Amino acid sequence: MADQRPYISALWHAVPSDIKTQLAQTILAGLEEHRANGCPVSASPTIFFRADDIAIPSDRCKTMLQIFAQTDTPLGLAAVPAWSTAEHIETLLSVAPEKKALWCWHQHGWAHENNAKQGRKCEFGDDRSTPQCAKDLQQGYDTLQSMLGNSFCPIFTPPWNRISNANIQLLKDTGFKAISRAASAPHQNILPDIPINVDLHTRSELTAAKGWSGLLAELRAGIASGRCGIMLHHDRMNKAAEDFLQQLLIILQSYPVQPVPINYYML
Repeated sequence: MADQRPYISALWHAVPSDIKTQLAQTILAGLEEHRANGCPVSASPTIFFRADDIAIPSDRCKTMLQIFAQTDTPLGLAAVPAWSTAEHIETLLSVAPEKKALWCWHQHGWAHENNAKQGRKCEFGDDRSTPQCAKDLQQGYDTLQSMLGNSFCPIFTPPWNRISNANIQLLKDTGFKAISRAASAPHQNILPDIPINVDLHTRSELTAAKGWSGLLAELRAGIASGRCGIMLHHDRMNKAAEDFLQQLLIILQSYPVQPVPINYYML
């Protein structure tokens, strides 16, 4: 039987004792590469955070929000419409009511269900009819807009970071202004892409050493590129992952890396 990805990734069970030093070195290396690529010192790299699978106000979810609120760091909240209720959203907003401006609420699929008949998981692929997909996308859009009002941002994050081009066109027709997927997603010209290139919690490495090597390499490359997008999954975090996140957000404040909301790239 093939090895399966652990629910809590291996690296969060063995955090290096010198992780703060490694983080600082990684950020500096990314900045040096950014300048070596011809970018002026005055052009600081930007960094944004996107938290997926938002809806249920679990303790892990609320702790994540508290960490971002404490450091005044913007966070994109990719909310699953079918899981969301007005009560859920109000509970999450009450975690840090004075910091509501930090959150960029946007849409994460419809029900986060795998509709692929074979192959990799995908909610909005080619295995359903256009009318079915259009109905779900519109229902999700209307659901979140009715609950969030002007706080709803017309960005779409597809579950598992996968969506067909035909459905990206449906997103545009529905009123979405941008899409956020993995940086490795196939290129498309239908909507602006806001790619993530660092995965904190759904990592596939089976040893902590490989996990840390991969994560820090992604962070360095993301900063070097000038636009670092970091994906979070609160339900796959443990205490070690929470502590690391807090350290990362604090350490970033000491370097010329600008944290921005996900909708910054729509301007």
